[in-house]
Formats: sequence, C-alpha cells, structure tokens
Amino acid sequence: MKTHIRFQKYYHLLFIVLFVCVGGGITSCKKANTLSYNELRMRYFYTLVPPNVDVSDAIINQRVASLDSVAKVYWESMEKSLDRDFLWESNKRTEYIPGTIPHGSVSSKVSNSFGRLGHLATVYQTATSVYYNNQQLRKDILDGIDWLLANEYNSNVKWYDNWWDWVIGVPMTFNNLLVLMYDDLSKEQLDKAIEALNFFAPNVTYEGASTGANKIWQCKNMILRGIIAQNPQQIKMGVEGLDTEFKYVTTHDGFYKDGSFVQHQWHAYTGGYGRSMLRELTDIIVMVQGSDWEVAKKQQHMIYEWIHNSFAPLIYRAAIMDMVRGREASRSESDRGAGHSLLVSFIRLSIIAPEDEKQYLKSFIKENVQADKYRDFLNDVPTHLLAYTRQLLVDSSITPLKEQSYTKIFAAMDRVVHVRPDFAFALSLSSSRIEDYETINGENLKGWYTNAGMTYLYDNDLRQYSDCYNPTVNVYRIPGTTVDTRPRKAESLPFGKDILYADGYKSPKDWVGGSSICNSYGMVGMWYDAPECSLEAKKSWFMVGDEIVALGAGINSNDNRTIETIVDNRKLNNNSSYLFTANDKTILPKAEHIEMECNWVCFENIGDSSNIGYYFPSKTSLNLQREVRSGSWHDINLPYSSPSFEREYFTLWIDHGKSPEKATYFYVLLPGRNAVTTREYAEHPNIEILSNTPQVQAVFSPQEGVTGLNFWEASLQPIAGVTVDKPASVLSKETAGEMILGISDPTRLSTSLTLTLNRNFSGIKIENSDIKVVSLSPLKLEINVSESLGRTHSITLII
Repeated sequence: MKTHIRFQKYYHLLFIVLFVCVGGGITSCKKANTLSYNELRMRYFYTLVPPNVDVSDAIINQRVASLDSVAKVYWESMEKSLDRDFLWESNKRTEYIPGTIPHGSVSSKVSNSFGRLGHLATVYQTATSVYYNNQQLRKDILDGIDWLLANEYNSNVKWYDNWWDWVIGVPMTFNNLLVLMYDDLSKEQLDKAIEALNFFAPNVTYEGASTGANKIWQCKNMILRGIIAQNPQQIKMGVEGLDTEFKYVTTHDGFYKDGSFVQHQWHAYTGGYGRSMLRELTDIIVMVQGSDWEVAKKQQHMIYEWIHNSFAPLIYRAAIMDMVRGREASRSESDRGAGHSLLVSFIRLSIIAPEDEKQYLKSFIKENVQADKYRDFLNDVPTHLLAYTRQLLVDSSITPLKEQSYTKIFAAMDRVVHVRPDFAFALSLSSSRIEDYETINGENLKGWYTNAGMTYLYDNDLRQYSDCYNPTVNVYRIPGTTVDTRPRKAESLPFGKDILYADGYKSPKDWVGGSSICNSYGMVGMWYDAPECSLEAKKSWFMVGDEIVALGAGINSNDNRTIETIVDNRKLNNNSSYLFTANDKTILPKAEHIEMECNWVCFENIGDSSNIGYYFPSKTSLNLQREVRSGSWHDINLPYSSPSFEREYFTLWIDHGKSPEKATYFYVLLPGRNAVTTREYAEHPNIEILSNTPQVQAVFSPQEGVTGLNFWEASLQPIAGVTVDKPASVLSKETAGEMILGISDPTRLSTSLTLTLNRNFSGIKIENSDIKVVSLSPLKLEINVSESLGRTHSITLII
C-alpha cells in the first residue's frame, strides 16, 4: 500500500502541526534534524493535493471537475503504443530552426509533456477525482515517465531551443511529478530521474541566468530535488544559493532601495519575474521551515521590506500594474490575475510572518480583495489555502487597510505612481538605462510604445485593463505618448550577444526621472528620443492631488510624417452607458471621428462614475474618436491561438502635423470629474504654467502651494526664482512659515548640483546630510547627488 494512503491520518496531522508551527511562530517546534525527508516531501505534496478537503465546497468540486475534464483529454490523447515516438502528437519533437518559429516553441514541448503527466498524477492522487487511484492511469503515468527519460530528457540528449526549459522548466514540472508519484516509482526510475536532473541542472548558477527569478527558480528546484533524492548537499546548495539575491543592487538585475525591481538588465519586472521570485521564495521558506536548512530570519525580513517598498505600491484594487509586467502584459492572465497571484503569496507569508507584518499583510489582503468587484479572488486561491483565506476575509478583528495616498518614483526602473483613494495614475518611461520594451519568444510583439511615456489611469472601472485591453487597443495610440505614425514591424527579437534575452532599443537620453516630496507630490520628465526616426520631445508630468498636468515641448521631427500626442485611449464596457462632452456640446453618440477646437472634454461612465475630465489652457484643435476595435492575444503573443475579441474605445489626441518644429502641448487630467465639475475647473483652473520650453518646464499649483520645475539643462535665468547649474528636477511646497524643497538629478551624470532661490530664509527645520546650505539669504544650496541613482534629496527651510 502507498505511503501516503497508509499514513494519511498521520500526515494530515503532520500537515496541521507544520501549518501551526510555521504560522504561529512557535519556537518549540521540531527542529531540523528531527524532520525526515519524507516529512518535508509530504509537506510539499499536500500543497499539490491537500488532504481531507471539504467535499461540499462548491469551488473545490468545480476545480476537481475541471481537473478531471482536462485529464480526460490528456489521457485519451496520450499515445500508449510500444513503438511510439511521442507521448502527445502536439508535443512531437520538430526541428528547431532559429528565426522561423518563436524561440522556445520546440523545447517547451518537453516541459509540456512532463506537465501533462503531472496533471494526470494530480487527479490520480486526488481523493474526489474520478481518476483517484486508477491503476491503469498509474501504469500509463509511470510508462510515460520512462519514455521521457529514455527519449527526451537524459544525459545523451543535447539541449536545443530555449535553455529555460531544460534548466528550469522541466526540473520544475518533473519535481512536482516525482513528489506526486514518489511511492509508485521504483528505485531505478527515481535514480534515472535524479541523474537526468543532475545532468541538465547540476547547480543553481546556470551561466547568464543566475540572478533574480531565474536564480530563485533554480534554487527551489535544487532544494526539492534534494528532498526527493534525500541529498542534504543539494538542499544546502539550493538554500545557500539564495544569498546572492538577498541584497539591494545599484545596477542591472534585482531589487533597488527605491523599490524598483529589474530583470533582464533593462526591464521593469516587479509584477512579472519579481512576482515569480516572491512566489518561489515563499514556497522555499515554507518548505524548509523548521529544518536544518531553514531560510535565515534576516533574509525573511528583507522579503517584507520588498512587499512594503516594491510590491504593495504597485497593486491597486488587487491588480498589479501592467507597466511592471514586461512582456507578460501580452499574456491573457491580465493584471488582475497576476495581482491575485501576488496576494496568494502574501497570504502564505501571513501565516509565517512576525506579528506586526502578519497584521499588515492580512489588512492589505482584505482591503484589496474587498475592493476587487470584478474578479472573484477565491477562485484564484490554491485549494490548500482556501479555508484559511475564507477565515481571514470574514475575521472581524482584521480591519481592511485604508486606501492610501502616495506619490512614488521608482527611479531605477523609470516608473512612477500617483495614488489617491479614488484613482491611481501611473507612468511608464524609458531611458538610456531602461529599454523601450521587451520582446522575446514571440511575446509582446507590439509593445513599441508601452514605455514611451504611457499613462495608466486606474479608477472604478476595474475592467479597463483587465478585459482584453492590450490585444485590442490601438497600439499606435497609446495614452500619454508622443509618436511618429510610421508603420512598425511586429517582431520578436533574438537573444543578444552572451546574454539569454534580447538587447533592444535604449534611448541615448539620460534625462528621465524626477522629484517627489511629502510622499504626495511629483514632478517627472522624460527626454524622449524615438527609435529609428528623428522624433524628439521633452515631456513632463506634474502630479498634485487629483490633477495630473502633462507638458510637451521641443517636439521636433524631420521625416515628413505626422506626429501625434495621445491624451487618452479608454476602453468602453458593453454593460455601461457613456456620455462624451466637449465645451458643453454632446459628442460621439456613436462610432465616429471628429476634429474640433475646445478647451475641455469630459468622458463620463454613467454606470460606475469612472469619469475623467480633460482641460486644455486655450482652445486646442483635438481629434476625438469612438470606434470598435478587434484583436486577439495571438496578435501580440504568438504562442497563443485565442479567438478575436471586439472592444469599443474613446480616443483623444493632438495632431502636431508633419515634421513639426518646436511643437508643444499642455493639458490636465482630472480623474473623477463629470461635465459640470470639468467645466467649472476650466473656468477657474488651479494650475499656472510658468514655463513650457525645451529648456525648462514648470508648473505652479496655488491651491497646494506646490511648484514643479524640470530643468533640461543648466539655467542661470530664474524660473519661479530658481536657477540650477546642471540639469535637475526641483519640487517645492510652501506652507505657513516653511518651505520643503526636493531636488534630484534624473540624468545620474552629475556628482553635485548648485541651486539658488531668490528668497530669504531664517533657518533650517529639517537638515539633509547631502545638502550644504551655502547661504540662507538668498538661498544657495549645494547638493551631493553622487551615486544617488536619481532619488530626491529634500530639505525643510524656515521662512
């Protein structure tokens, strides 16, 4: 009889004990050497197939029915003949010819075959499945393992196509399969499996892939392999391999102190590889907790720092923002599915976290789950966490975290968020340090302008980016961008020289970033230099309260093509009613394109009050369009073969004409305003433009007493009384009796900056060791920006 059946009651008790010990912080739990390999393995087994589930639970029954349905297809289509040359015809090996098919499309068939066997093993071990303990299925799974080891994955096979499948993908799916079928495997089968895994992944430092999520995947695979093989050295190798990732970096891959997470050297990936990294680290911590190989508490503490500083600020109402998902934004999972995946990691950590972090995580989870009215979170929670999650959500002692207000610049990855209780505004930029987009393996084929100043506005319309936005939006009219309308080629780039990812376009311009103060205000800019054309533009965004000011200057092009600035491109929902108004005139009752001069426009969603006002300082010639668009995930991600979707859009843009010279724009986004309040704002605006030139862009908010200035070059001519001796971003807020000043070097090329302000001050309220006050009357500051990586240096002065 199989071990897990014979001792099911014992292991169920063990699972509960480990859950309580790990979750409750009980220090008297069994330590290290008293936890056997079998106990560690079964701890992982029960995350794949939980024991004693509630058979009356509708979600669980639906999942098992779905598992069975897929298993039926896999088992019936599995080739079982003795002379077979594949397990599934769709996974039959084909010749890989680089450049003719997407990278990874052939090697992934090997991973997929192991994954399908793993699926069959899951239903075989699931007590409520119709395939539970089916002996013919057992035989076919074991025969399938033998065939793959003999033909697809052994030391005589030379790996081809994508390295990831051989080093990470197959070990990941194969480990799960071995854990599920452990008691059914012969010693010879297990030895062959471990031998093959040792051949393709002998360590956790595969050349070119030993950072970030790729490193953590390798570490987890090695730890689990060591548990399966009862090899303490492999477990030790995996756990010690984590050390390289528990640090803050100042360049390339990893977490930065400003909250940024970069992978593949030039890409913001908090919600992609960063999400995977957090998930795998959580798995590892839980897997070895209480053993000789427990992850150090200091390292576990750093994970909570990442949650506060890197992950949480980018999650809005349970969605992780697309701008930090890289090429994963072209996958059908959606920002909300990815966000739910992150929250599941938070749930697992809330079981083992120190008390203060435990309370924060539970409150954060509850607030986001309750705020997500679009997608049922429980459907995305793994079965072994369902009961715990349900209890968390109904526990009246857990207060949902109050929706926060903050402005945060992730300087190291060229991303910005400005969050208020009713909306979140986000900016996706690129520079000489962060590429314009990533496309490899046939993914993200049309992400051309997603880092070219793309703006996101999250509000009550939870479907905006979660319901097929990316495959259906006009990719030439991405909100916030200034673009050359030239045709672009949808292509997947090959790997760069000596790296396992593409080396795409990096702007020659360093000036990208900005300044923020009081955790509430931001002034951000991007010197945009478009690829493969002559277009350049100085673009700035001033964020204060519920106003986002967008400025454009020095828009130049000489290619005889039309240049456009896209103010917005909003998806309309089928079940909502919309009203479009421009200068009190109702427009766009149906699909059409109009041009008109106006100084305000309002987009109103009657259903959920996700309204947006747009203010222009003087009558501006605008293009307004309502249209139905279609597209499929396959259009932007070749591995998908999904059907085509139709979505309706409202697009608003400014046409700068062909080959513009020194063109400009200025508008204000007003989230939450209807036509009446937008008109009122247009009649009494709260914004003063101090400068909008290729040298300086500056804005003043009288109501808030906040001034933002982006100096694209040294300026000895005062703007708002300020001069700087080098390019800089400056932000100030004046209140009764004091002024807060924030200064940054977005170029990261300077070691020091000198700022003067034609004002007299009586003293310093809050000092900054990086800022030397040369004179108070008039003010003169010397700021040390050496190695500051674009962060803001602030000081508070007494007037």
